[in-house]
Amino acid sequence: MTDSGLIPLGSSELYFETSGSGPPVLFIHAGVADSRMWDRQFDALRGFHLIRFDMRGFGRSTLGSEPFTNHHDVLAVLDHLGVDRAVLVGCSIGAGTALRVADEEPGRVAGLVLVGANAPGFDPGIDYQSPEWPEALEAFDRGDLARVAQLDAEMWLAGMDRSTSDLDTDQVGLFVEMDLIALANETERDELDAAEPLDRLPPLDVPVLVVVGDRDLPQLVAAADHLAATLSDRPVTTIRDSAHLPSIDKPDEFNEALLTFLRAR
Repeated sequence: MTDSGLIPLGSSELYFETSGSGPPVLFIHAGVADSRMWDRQFDALRGFHLIRFDMRGFGRSTLGSEPFTNHHDVLAVLDHLGVDRAVLVGCSIGAGTALRVADEEPGRVAGLVLVGANAPGFDPGIDYQSPEWPEALEAFDRGDLARVAQLDAEMWLAGMDRSTSDLDTDQVGLFVEMDLIALANETERDELDAAEPLDRLPPLDVPVLVVVGDRDLPQLVAAADHLAATLSDRPVTTIRDSAHLPSIDKPDEFNEALLTFLRAR
């Protein structure tokens, strides 16, 4: 059974959902998605207290008008639910947010799962740009968010050497629906986001799993290798034929890796 609600934070409200019982696991979505990117995890994982939420300006959460930081909002969600400590599963900017929580409040973090993550302070020596990127910038500038979402799906959901025509149409439809909400709030959200980026990896004393799709950007594949070598006693889990959001397009493989990590704890 899934419970949901809204957490008031100033002029914003954060939408959250919880399911199950057991050790807490909190999911933090990517910047081109919202908490629905974890649908297949909420459907499949058993034996854990699963938590997910929409960051401000994503999904069903409102943006509000005051400055904020995503990592403090994660702590607000945990506090609201009475959770002292949780495994944080973050994708992309969600992974960066999880690292910020671990840096500022290490006692609240029982483990980290970093998916499609950048590695603060690491230079991969790669500056690959997706061929869709220039057109996406132009479309955003002229306000054609529908076109941006289509191009984002090619870059982030399909990835390298693959097209959205190769993917399940429901997966692509979900991505576009989530991304359109994120894009509509992007400019104002960036103005209100008061977080300072990490410039180095935090010292960690918790289990870490690093996951990356083999069709993700080459610099993120390199960053995954660095994160695993620096933070984890486990090698990178590479999801084959997946890009930036393996929880969506390869949920069975992603869930197997996640469950193996969680149960090993």
